[in-house]
Amino acid sequence: DGYEYEYMEVEVDEYDDRGVAPAMQYIYDPEIRIHMLVVHGMLHLVGYDHIEDDDYELMVVREDEVLAELRKRLGDNFGVKEALSAGGQKG
Repeated sequence: DGYEYEYMEVEVDEYDDRGVAPAMQYIYDPEIRIHMLVVHGMLHLVGYDHIEDDDYELMVVREDEVLAELRKRLGDNFGVKEALSAGGQKG
């Protein structure tokens, strides 16, 4: 296929309490969870990571900042409920 893949072995702790999974364990609304995952993933794409403790702290702070800005602009439910109810209305 023309691609070379490099495989690396990594140690995985039995339970790593960092990252987005533990932050979402008490969030049950799927729409809000999706927003959290999108923000988390976008931060990875722009270079944030949570492997080292210092990097983890930076990423969590930035996630909180971005999510707070989204709530400020879109409302506590990120505008999902309004969009759904507006989409269901005929006019």
